[in-house]
Amino acid sequence: MSVASRGDQRFPLVALLALAAAMFISMTSEFLPGGLIPLISDDLGVSVSQVGLLVTAFAAVVVATTIPVAWLTRKVSRKSVVVAALAGIGAATLLAAVAPTFEILILARVLGGLAHGLFWSVAAAYAAHLVAPEQIGRATAITAAGGSLAGILGTPLGHLLGHLVGWRLAFGAITALAVVVVVVIAVLLPEVAKDEHVPVGSIEVPPSSDPSIRRVVLICAVLVVVIVGGTTYGTFSVVWLLDVARLPVESVPVLLTASGVAGFVGLAITSRFADRHPRLVMLVALGVFAVVHLVLPSVAGTPPGVVALVLVAGLTWGTVPTLLQAMNMRAASARVRGFAAALQTTAINVGIGTGAAVGGLAIGAMGLTLLPAVAGGILVASALAIALLTFMIDTRPIPETRGG
Repeated sequence: MSVASRGDQRFPLVALLALAAAMFISMTSEFLPGGLIPLISDDLGVSVSQVGLLVTAFAAVVVATTIPVAWLTRKVSRKSVVVAALAGIGAATLLAAVAPTFEILILARVLGGLAHGLFWSVAAAYAAHLVAPEQIGRATAITAAGGSLAGILGTPLGHLLGHLVGWRLAFGAITALAVVVVVVIAVLLPEVAKDEHVPVGSIEVPPSSDPSIRRVVLICAVLVVVIVGGTTYGTFSVVWLLDVARLPVESVPVLLTASGVAGFVGLAITSRFADRHPRLVMLVALGVFAVVHLVLPSVAGTPPGVVALVLVAGLTWGTVPTLLQAMNMRAASARVRGFAAALQTTAINVGIGTGAAVGGLAIGAMGLTLLPAVAGGILVASALAIALLTFMIDTRPIPETRGG
């Protein structure tokens, strides 16, 4: 496949869709254990809380290793890193499928977290290297659709398959899909063009030497707060819908799938405006998402109201992180874009882990009923942080720095 250049006239839709498929595999494998915890617990003879360490270990490894492994691979072809990392995700998922003991399963998740962090440190910036600066928002939205589909189809179908035929076969199915996508990426994803003096995606220059690094750090800090807000309630949403809203057990998977479909629709709408009015779309979407959470406890006894709000939440949630990531890629100069992608991946996983912890603390302190309102308060703070961010930094592209 020929080397891609941002000067190309044609929008690289096929390449972006291939990258989206890779993101689908990565995120499906990341969240697959969550819905299979009881099955894994029974099979391996360990407690549910111990199985919960599979999620914790994965996130901790991603946070600890993403930036270091991105730096270590800075001189390797970006496409080669994507292919190798995706193959690593598949191998780790296969190891999980055949793990004879819980210790081996933990090891599989650690290896999966390492490959996941490496994959996202490159994949998150890849779309930005394939398109012109004015197309970054649209390209990011297209590739992010892969992650959205993981929530709509990948993870729910994986959970369903696990409950029908066993958790090991669910992991095996994701492994098989990963093999297919590795081939697709190898064939359809072009290698990114290397700038004349700048190794694309590298983390070679000390961050302090690049004028865009302050912008990247601020955007990623805001991204942490946004993700915390989204996962404070999101981590325990099934429990809230069952125990507080009293929805029928069989209706919850259907509702969550419908919410995921709404999220995909929202992302499709976002892609049309992502490069024209990104800040306005971000603030409106986050504002609606925050209001939904603040209102949710008051309609807990009214199933139609709960269903409507959950669908609105799904419609708006995927928009904000996607646009923040696009802003990050747009704000970073070419030579620190790899660092920006790695820091972005770390920020997201810090937000996921912190949000789950905050949600657990909130439940202990105030009970499950008010959990959505707690998340809503954090989301309001996120909206204020984004508004402040737009005044603090200029996200117009910085002229590319030549290496010395």
